[in-house]
Amino acid sequence: MNEVLDIFDIIKSGNFFVLDCEATGIDNGSEIVSIAVIAADGRPLLNTLVHPTRAIPKEATAIHGITNAMVRGALPFPSELLQELVTGRNVIVYNAGYDVTMLYRSVEAENMPCVEWNKIATWHCAMETFAEVYGEWNSYRQNYKWQKLATACSYYKIEVVDAHTALSDCMMTLEVCKAMAAKQPIEKAHLE
Repeated sequence: MNEVLDIFDIIKSGNFFVLDCEATGIDNGSEIVSIAVIAADGRPLLNTLVHPTRAIPKEATAIHGITNAMVRGALPFPSELLQELVTGRNVIVYNAGYDVTMLYRSVEAENMPCVEWNKIATWHCAMETFAEVYGEWNSYRQNYKWQKLATACSYYKIEVVDAHTALSDCMMTLEVCKAMAAKQPIEKAHLE
């Protein structure tokens, strides 16, 4: 419950970055093929394709549109640059658990020095926050059902543009965050 208060306060402060990545899949061997980071004002700080160590499956390409030919000339995962960007920062991600896992997996796949991504930045999940705002209860899991970014955009009447591209997903996440903070439908007194 405190996560909701924290993320609203952070969004209102304007002191955060938004990160998104696209990957080769969701299995244990998956790694990042595209990553973007934007500032709270929407300014892109990082937006790059990434050359993975394994081929991009057709199923993943069908979702994000990134092909093996597109990443052929791309650089490996930009671990050092990303560390410089996010260290000590509040970073908001739509599905933070997945994206942070992909950061770990990409570093591992490249045999780069281990980075404690969970410790160098404070990660906030916009998807979990929106799930609570949306309010669809999952009785089986005893929590709020996670909703797609497109659903969050629709809820706030935000246009979905180039879904599943890292930079566009960052921009849409930023707009969803600003809308959530502006509306803040959950009363603090109710959460405390």
